[in-house]
Amino acid sequence: MNALKERVRNNEVQSNVKLNKYSVIFVLMRLKDESKIHAIFKATLAIVKERGLVGITMNDISKAASIGTGTLYIYFQNKDELIKTLFVACRQHSANHYFEGLQQTVSFEERMQRVFTNIIGYKMQYFDKSIFLEQFYHSPFVCTADFKKKEKALAPLYDLIEEGICNKSIKDVNMDLIVSYTFGIINEIVKKAHVNKKKLPPETIEQLYAMYWDGIKRQA
Repeated sequence: MNALKERVRNNEVQSNVKLNKYSVIFVLMRLKDESKIHAIFKATLAIVKERGLVGITMNDISKAASIGTGTLYIYFQNKDELIKTLFVACRQHSANHYFEGLQQTVSFEERMQRVFTNIIGYKMQYFDKSIFLEQFYHSPFVCTADFKKKEKALAPLYDLIEEGICNKSIKDVNMDLIVSYTFGIINEIVKKAHVNKKKLPPETIEQLYAMYWDGIKRQA
């Protein structure tokens, strides 16, 4: 592991998460063939979206990615390592999009709406990654550390909610309740849109946010 970290430092690869076994592996993937990594991850996401995580095999992934099983094992020692590394990549990718464009100069509600809209946009555009993350958190692959890292990745949202509670903009309830309420509403509308093969027009997203805001805002 020390040797892996040293290779990352020597190649000046930057990561915005604390280095651990799987985040180091994810960063080091960039030192290998990008096209193969992309094919492996894309194939895995497609299989998980269609069949779920249960029963997926390395052979399934290699066939879907159109690469040899032996080649797949050059990149990942086993399925657990592949799934965990893909999880790190998806978690980073989603968090980067969720909090894109936040500006402290705008009002609290405008920032809440921006995050809400960003999350919907991400889940609509990257539905396969969204489904993968959701299934991962309900699978045997997950551990306590993963939930802690999830909270860390969502820290800007927790900070925003805490600000809203402190300035009496939103209800003074457990922040986890608000986070669960946020993602619950978004996940349901996104899944329905995906099943019906429809896009969510801006006016629908605005209506959804208005209903969401009514649910969390502090009553005068």
